[in-house]
This record gives sequence, structure tokens and C-alpha cells, in this order.
Amino acid sequence: MSSPTLTFDPITAIGYIGQTVLFELVWDGDPEPIWRFKHIVGVVVPVQGVNEVGYFLTLPVIGEADFPDEIYFDSIHTIRAVRDRHAPAKVLGCLPLPHLFQGQAKEGECSHA
Repeated sequence: MSSPTLTFDPITAIGYIGQTVLFELVWDGDPEPIWRFKHIVGVVVPVQGVNEVGYFLTLPVIGEADFPDEIYFDSIHTIRAVRDRHAPAKVLGCLPLPHLFQGQAKEGECSHA
């Protein structure tokens, strides 16, 4: 897996506030990316000596959360704004599905996340 290549300036990052996006997240040492749909509700920009890496404040698309999660800019490999309600299904149809289903339980087994 290649390392993240996106960089965000404050104007670009702030432009995502209020949008629903699909993130592809990668970390050094992890062989597989993680895909997440999130609503972006805020941005924390990098400030030298305070926080070196900026991040998005996000809420889940499905379900509820008491507080926003942080998605750090340096873990984002891909970000795509979801502009229509059918976009998630279109995107998921293009993902490598065998990788998404690798660890599922076989018949008669239980699996807990």
C-alpha cells in the first residue's frame, strides 16, 4: 500500500465542512485500507507548536455519536464527496469485495467486532 499523498490547505479542508464524504484511510504498517462514510462537521487546522497535523471532525452517516471523531489528514489516502443519494452504492459496487468479506464467520460460527 502506498502512503497517503493528499495534503490539505486550510481553505480546501474548510470547504469539506457540511459534506458527506467517503474516506480511504491508510496507516504505515497496515496492509489494507479502511473505507468510511462520514459527515464532516468541523476542521482543526495544523498550528506549529500546538498540533502538527490537522484533522476533520466527523460524525457517522449511519447511527449516532455523542461527540465527533477525528480523522487526521495524514491518514487520508482518498476523499470523495458524496453528492447524490445513490453514490454510496455506486462506490461500494466498485470496491474489491473479496477483501471486504475476508474475516467473516463461517456457517455455525460467531464473530464479534
